[in-house]
Amino acid sequence: MRVSQNIGNIFLGLVIIGFGVCSEPIIAKGAEARPNIIVFMVDDLGWNHIGVEKATLNTAKDIYKTPNLDKLANGGLSFTHAYAQPNCAPTRAAMLSGQYPARINNDVYVVGHLNRYGNGGLTENDARFRGPRQSKDVGVGAVTVAEALKRNGYMTAHIGKYHVGGHAGDETMPENVGFDINVGGFSQGNQATCFASKREGDWVFEGTGLGHFDKYAEPYSASYLEKRKLPSSLLGTKKHISDALGDALRDTIAELSSTDRPFYLQFHPYAVHSPVRARSDLKLEAINIIGDEDEGMADYIGFILGVDENIGRVIDAVRDPNGDGDDSDSIESSTLILFTSDNGGTHTDNYPLRGVKGMITEGGIRVPLIAYWPGVIPENTVTDYMVHSVDYYPTFIDLAGGLWGPSDQTHPLDGESFMDILENPKSKRRRGPIFYLFPGYMDWRAEPFVTIIDDIGGKRLKLSYFYEDNAWELYDLNADYGETSNIVKKHASSASILSRKIDEWLRKTHSTWNPKYPLSKDTGVSVGPPGFIGE
Repeated sequence: MRVSQNIGNIFLGLVIIGFGVCSEPIIAKGAEARPNIIVFMVDDLGWNHIGVEKATLNTAKDIYKTPNLDKLANGGLSFTHAYAQPNCAPTRAAMLSGQYPARINNDVYVVGHLNRYGNGGLTENDARFRGPRQSKDVGVGAVTVAEALKRNGYMTAHIGKYHVGGHAGDETMPENVGFDINVGGFSQGNQATCFASKREGDWVFEGTGLGHFDKYAEPYSASYLEKRKLPSSLLGTKKHISDALGDALRDTIAELSSTDRPFYLQFHPYAVHSPVRARSDLKLEAINIIGDEDEGMADYIGFILGVDENIGRVIDAVRDPNGDGDDSDSIESSTLILFTSDNGGTHTDNYPLRGVKGMITEGGIRVPLIAYWPGVIPENTVTDYMVHSVDYYPTFIDLAGGLWGPSDQTHPLDGESFMDILENPKSKRRRGPIFYLFPGYMDWRAEPFVTIIDDIGGKRLKLSYFYEDNAWELYDLNADYGETSNIVKKHASSASILSRKIDEWLRKTHSTWNPKYPLSKDTGVSVGPPGFIGE
């Protein structure tokens, strides 16, 4: 059964329970109407480092080959203006909590801390401000998307990189914040190694994923290669971490699909985060693509080829969950697959976008997003509707039927559901403004700023205030997505409107609202919002 454009019709006769405290899962009648949800989020993949032209406004380079992702796009919806946070941990925190970092329980602005001076950026002596303290984990008081979906009757699982739990204790580990299954998720931010090694007679992925992937670490066998149709040249060679994650993916989907409940699965591979080392056959394929032996680029393109293989494994898994070759158990028509990245690319340029991971420029925050759900999402469609990381949570609650969600008093959601856009990509509905606040320093890539992206008068405008320079920058992202021309003076009226929206956003009052700002180096006092243009 597909989701109707009138979502209420699906749950006709259901008792809708208000958003509040609930200790037991709500199993909805007609639960077959609610999709399984798989979020495939790559680490550090650039917006146009994929071979899908329609998803990248025809900017994808020929060197990026992703045929399985192209199949998803041809069968689904490509978002050209999807946004994440500039850095991996805050994106993951935003998706998990549905909140901006300005919330008390999602106090995660950057990986590590907010005083990452030097390394090509301002030194501590040269900087005008200090960054405030922040958290590394989503707070124990948060209601995670996994917890909310469990209340709506879903099974939940996480595979791979987590990064926003386990720093301060086990209470923020995935298995303690709503995930029924956790394979490899804890505080770790990247794989320690790309290939398995032998230790005391056992094959392991040294230092990676709490040892959860070691069960898949044996060298490539003839039966494994035959089953996956991989080249015989891999026989007996060391297992690649991306293949181990794909193995865990197949096993987890088989387990989840064996129940009569819908499921939510976060598949968060370590690729393409450094260290960047591709499987040998994929690296050779990459060398043939680029026509030279640029080791670094060949490994990167080969790593992306490995990501695409896992997309194919997701598709195969939902078509034949138990892997017996009989697709009578297919869950494809009842499964939403979302493919995205956690921030902009970092291993090579993101041209024509400016900047890289860690920056507020489009190259740092714009990410691929492709949605696939046969029979529900129209095939081969494209939208310029804006999506931000905080939007997934409310969307998933809507898809689950909206029977239970966190209280607006204790855990308000900052995002907007885009469920209707999935069904009707041609909708003219516009999302409200997207906001960013960064109160500290991240080497050469970021100094304190606050930013808004919003649609005004048919233009998609992006306004930023930079505390160090006490300066505003405005860009028209429709006409200048490379952000080459600052039009703040030319379009002072629009800039003023946007600056007032920033001020209103920063100054709103709520018990959980606690935006942080740069601190005066002399007094340690917060410098507060920047004010607005034309005051």
